Amino acid sequence: MRIARLAAGSVVLALVATGCSSGGDGGGGGDQGGGDATVRLALTQDVDTLLPMDSNVGDNIAVLDVIYDGLVRYDPQTTEPYNYLAEDISTEDNVVWTIAIKEGTTFHNGEPVDAEAFARAWNYAAYGPNAMENNYFFERIEGYDAMQGDYEVSEDGEVTVNEEPSADTLSGLEVVDPTTLEVTLNGPFAGFDTMLGYTGFFPIAQACLDDIDACATQPIGNGPFQVEQWQQGQSLTATKFEGYTGEEAPNFDRIEWTEYSGSSSWPDFQAGILDTGTPPPAEWQQANADPDLSTRKVEVAGAALTYLGFPLYEGEPWTDVEFRKAISMAIDRQAVIDAVLPGQGVPADSWVVPERVPGGVAGTCQWCTFDPDAAKQALEAAGGWPEGETLTIHLGTDETQLEYFQAIGDQITLNLGIPYELDPSPDYFARRAARDFSGPFRANWFPDYPLNENYLGPVYGGGEPDEGNTSFGYYNEEFEQLIAEGDRAADLDAAVAKYAEAEKVLAEDFPTVPISFSQVTVFHSDRVSNVVLDPFSGSVKLRLLEVA
Repeated sequence: MRIARLAAGSVVLALVATGCSSGGDGGGGGDQGGGDATVRLALTQDVDTLLPMDSNVGDNIAVLDVIYDGLVRYDPQTTEPYNYLAEDISTEDNVVWTIAIKEGTTFHNGEPVDAEAFARAWNYAAYGPNAMENNYFFERIEGYDAMQGDYEVSEDGEVTVNEEPSADTLSGLEVVDPTTLEVTLNGPFAGFDTMLGYTGFFPIAQACLDDIDACATQPIGNGPFQVEQWQQGQSLTATKFEGYTGEEAPNFDRIEWTEYSGSSSWPDFQAGILDTGTPPPAEWQQANADPDLSTRKVEVAGAALTYLGFPLYEGEPWTDVEFRKAISMAIDRQAVIDAVLPGQGVPADSWVVPERVPGGVAGTCQWCTFDPDAAKQALEAAGGWPEGETLTIHLGTDETQLEYFQAIGDQITLNLGIPYELDPSPDYFARRAARDFSGPFRANWFPDYPLNENYLGPVYGGGEPDEGNTSFGYYNEEFEQLIAEGDRAADLDAAVAKYAEAEKVLAEDFPTVPISFSQVTVFHSDRVSNVVLDPFSGSVKLRLLEVA
């Protein structure tokens, strides 16, 4: 069975870049004593590690984006990948890939960033008992299965190994020479080079692996900034690495992150302490009506999808497509967004964000239109809802999630007459993996790399015909075949077309209900400029941000 990784945040608005204030009146510049430009930022998710191979939520990724350099980076306007530490990435058959690495770059401790630095990082991530969150990204590389073994991870992160893996390195990784890494996949995949800008593929210093626990909080990076101090749960400070030789380095010298809960950083933005921020729903209209503030607003269509999953493994009524259609058409998506997250979402009518990644097309979901009459007809076709029973919606404990899915539940009750209750759980992810849900559940996904395959294969593929994948219990042989054909395609354009066909199969089966795509809105002061938002997470691109 395949476990789908779903983002921990409700709607990914992970990072808020901010500038230093010389006072509380909102005036002044971004410089502190000595003329060093400082940027102050807000973290709104629970950051618990800075190991690249273990980081897969927005805040971790946004911090690591300035602490580490990878082989590839992504254009924030087009989402297209371009080589960064990679001099060249080539293949003749989409199976064997040769990566030429630029010479002369080092980690912050002076170690070379060479082919071995990438090989050691990928091997550590791929070794099952290390229990890294980004382990599954390496399943396409030859030898991955031999590195998994049988192990269990407790709620507090303790690993119990029941059967040791038969290998501790990927057989498909070969360090040809200090600047050349050869990667052999277990099958063709035209999009492999597109993946390589993701955090999980960053290199690691040997000193980091020698003391992995220390490196999780005090990483030895190779990017333009290095971590100075991290008081977990409170603040994180990074300073410019003077020896950085890369092309993309910000024009400021220091970053100070403060951890906030939800949207509680907005008052600090209003007070002039922070240079950017996003208002809570109650203050959304006021912020947009402010004639001065509204001129300092940056908006971008995000790539995160919030949707409803169903426990198909539980049988009826969840396996009845008419029931799932009824739920979908009963939800006024725009009303839900306006009530809870105004300006931070748009109604979703597909499983791949339109126009943000190759293959994304609007309108693939024909039952995502609000139509209460058609919803009632679909519910009747499904045999109705048992009288006296309550629909349970499972989700995490995040306050915004609770408000968002309460609004969804209200829509279902209003338009279908089905009573509901929310089941918030701090063990949401463990329960989902254990198939411990008796009703629909909250789900969220944002892409790790710009390819429609990333919305489809990792979420819905890889399951067994009799059990389906872990999260939903979904399996469709045609869907699996189309994903495989996309992987085997001769070039990326042909692959994208096959993945798009797979989304059409998904649309017919309708195993999940798309609700909304993220819409990211950030307000900023006149002390910062060139505020560009990440096309995936929606966070501010710190390497592009400029401080006066």
